Amino acid sequence: MYRIGEIAGLMNVSKRTIDYYTQIGLLTPARTESNYRMYGEDSVKILELVEHYKTLNMPLEEIKSYIKMLHSENIIDKEKVEQHCDQIAVLMEHLKEEIKFMEPILRELNKEEKEMLVNKLSLQGVTLAQTLLLLFG
Repeated sequence: MYRIGEIAGLMNVSKRTIDYYTQIGLLTPARTESNYRMYGEDSVKILELVEHYKTLNMPLEEIKSYIKMLHSENIIDKEKVEQHCDQIAVLMEHLKEEIKFMEPILRELNKEEKEMLVNKLSLQGVTLAQTLLLLFG
């Protein structure tokens, strides 16, 4: 469990951001006897998803809706799931086209430049894989 400053530091966001996400219902911390907010691993995963979706320029209300859908124990709105999967498919197709476009440019890079890009993309790839596992796991 993390206090607000700890989770903010861990996730590289401000305490104000954590406050705001808590106020709008993205995060639901536990309360200690002295009324401190404590955030668990579920909050870390939610923050990772939020950051990922923000990189896709998705509005917070839509992000909140998707996270709620993922954590819902009730009947899932199949239409929303299909819309989300369609969005993922469009993004994947876009990435495929971007890679095609970038391929000749990437071939011209030296070894150090390629390694730097691979390291950067690997980190983003892990985030994407985690998101897909959450969605389809």
